[in-house]
Amino acid sequence: MNQMIFGRIKRIAVGDDMLEYGVAGAHDAPALLLLHAIRNTKLLFAGIMPALAEKYRVIAVDLRGHGQSSVAEPYTFEQITRDLMCVLEAEKLDQVTILAASFSAVPAQMLAVREPQRISSLILLDGGYYCLEEVPGFDLKSVVSRLAGTRFASVEDAEHQFAQRYDAKWMPMGWMQDELQHMADGRYGYRLPKAAFAAYFQEYAAHSTEQLFKQITCPVLLLLADEKLLPDEEQKRFYREAAHSYQRAVPQVIVKTIPDSQHLLMVTNPQETLNEINRFLHK
Repeated sequence: MNQMIFGRIKRIAVGDDMLEYGVAGAHDAPALLLLHAIRNTKLLFAGIMPALAEKYRVIAVDLRGHGQSSVAEPYTFEQITRDLMCVLEAEKLDQVTILAASFSAVPAQMLAVREPQRISSLILLDGGYYCLEEVPGFDLKSVVSRLAGTRFASVEDAEHQFAQRYDAKWMPMGWMQDELQHMADGRYGYRLPKAAFAAYFQEYAAHSTEQLFKQITCPVLLLLADEKLLPDEEQKRFYREAAHSYQRAVPQVIVKTIPDSQHLLMVTNPQETLNEINRFLHK
């Protein structure tokens, strides 16, 4: 599956650990670094990869604990940032746009602050603009328990359930293979360890939003899911106010909502997401 989506699969050492990432597109095209959501892999972008690779040099990483990258601790945003700096060095990227989904939008912004001369712009897909701990109804313990205990009869079953939830018409068969592993009970569960779920969600719940956001100097596009699909008015109000707060902290940001979209925008609304990416990067 990886070879079908990417032209090359690469691995680099980070100390005693290893990161795997896929590369596609022309070497001299503008660079685009893709960061997936939690418990996913680089193949979360499989549905839009062919279109992206027509215009960009795409580097999509399996973040620490995910996919084929090492599962070694620490599971922190700081470590993800260091890992990504190693990818920038390995690929000799002097200028790159980061396209980050959900929780990975936080370390993406940390990297932009750490390497302002290299990160030319940020595209945040419905994440990173709020503190998870403040989201109405969020309970870290129950979320971690639910995801760590999720089981599927097969990879096909997992993909079928995902497709039903997100209407994932663009996703190829087998794309969830690297997310899952065969468990002792004979079923399939997520490769991401429970300790990683707990640590990453804790990081997302506790990161200092205001301090981070005010240090960002590059252009930013924040693409949001449609709030009308949220379950209640309290959540709608929270996300609306969080986006407004982010705009105050990052005045150069462009904020857009993709109508009728859910959280994983590249899956639920791939063409609209591609259009917004291209529009932003070709200004």
